[in-house]
Amino acid sequence: MSLEALHHRGRFGVVAGIVLLALTTACKGESDSKPAANPTAPVFDDFAKRVEKYMEVREQVEDSVGDLDPSKSQAEIATRATTLAAGIIAARPEAKPGDIFTTEAATVIATLIKQEYSRRSEPVQETREDAQEELPDFAPKVNSLYPTTYPLATFPPTLLPLLPPLPDKLEYRIVQHYLVLRDIEANIIVDFMPNAVPV
Repeated sequence: MSLEALHHRGRFGVVAGIVLLALTTACKGESDSKPAANPTAPVFDDFAKRVEKYMEVREQVEDSVGDLDPSKSQAEIATRATTLAAGIIAARPEAKPGDIFTTEAATVIATLIKQEYSRRSEPVQETREDAQEELPDFAPKVNSLYPTTYPLATFPPTLLPLLPPLPDKLEYRIVQHYLVLRDIEANIIVDFMPNAVPV
């Protein structure tokens, strides 16, 4: 190979190296600029899938019971709710604590709740202590009715946005240190997690 050809080849190698370095740096820059993955996302995704499975069971029962007719009397609406609750309970006889609030979900949710409570000002903390006395005082059980002898205490509005979103037929409730997942119309305790709320 001639001296000129070697010189040309050497220059090509240098140029190719510079281009490769630039591409590598650019790719690294793109990678570095990507936002960090949300560690709670997989946990909340799994939670959503478990809630969806419950809703599928609920919808099957609701289809057999019939749609809610708000024009009916309160007695008829109450009877429908009782029938819906009985059907859901019968459709998930093996339901147990942790089916929806898995260990992973409970850990994340409890951490979020404790962080939110710790950010509250002293006056708000004092108000919370007063509100705690109004909370229902019973041990929740999966597949049991939420006792109608206890009032449905207002759920903290600052806490709700931190928790995984729910379908409009489900809601969160606080029972002492428990976080309860409640079916609104059927008045069923779908699941619960202990030690979720600071006491």
